[in-house]
Amino acid sequence: MAAVRRAVERIIESDPTIRTGLHRGIINSRALSRYILENCAVDSTPDAVLGILRRYPLDGGRERENRLNLKDSNVSMRGGIAYLTIENSPDVMKSVAEFARTIRSMRGEIFRVIVCSDSVRVIAGQEAIENFRQSFRQKEIISYSPNLAEISLLLPFGTERLGEIATAVTAQLTVNRISVVGMLVCPPEDIIIVSETDASRTFEALQQLLREEAQNHSRKARALKNGFARPDKLLEILRLDDSIMSPILAA
Repeated sequence: MAAVRRAVERIIESDPTIRTGLHRGIINSRALSRYILENCAVDSTPDAVLGILRRYPLDGGRERENRLNLKDSNVSMRGGIAYLTIENSPDVMKSVAEFARTIRSMRGEIFRVIVCSDSVRVIAGQEAIENFRQSFRQKEIISYSPNLAEISLLLPFGTERLGEIATAVTAQLTVNRISVVGMLVCPPEDIIIVSETDASRTFEALQQLLREEAQNHSRKARALKNGFARPDKLLEILRLDDSIMSPILAA
């Protein structure tokens, strides 16, 4: 057991992102324990690694004020979309505006545009994007990605710490080895674009994140209802918190 503890501690100490995330309380400890077992050649059990992570000494303790509350969030999924990136120019913007008028948003059709200094990225239903793509010369098209899905995390209005939530979502996807095509942070919604083959795993990973956050909330509520514990018991309660992790924005 001592050898496992030393191995886990070396993993934490060699990765500043993991150490900082643990300190801020925004790494999901259960997901991190699975990641360590699957990727770091540690011969142990999930519960043993989880216990080591919870007991790992952190300077100043966890920053509990950064604890996230996702219990009122919802996750939805939609497939059959595509991602087109084209060169930015006045004519291209005119074409995008004309294309936007063909989208029937009242019927639930997807249409999203990201305008950068040298490119325009359009996300819509795959059939609509296929037709739109035909209106451009090949040299105007930077990239085209079909067979994608959109996973939407709808947050409560007025949610604070949006950066930490985006970081938490990214960490959850990373430890579950999900490759993200793009991520859009547009309050009160985080939109994750993945391949259709990864869609169901992405959906489940985010649902797991919400479930674990709700369980943490329930544990803390019961602890408060029962009054303040002795310092040693309070420390154990704090160590039961698994929350979430660290950065990214879209592409």
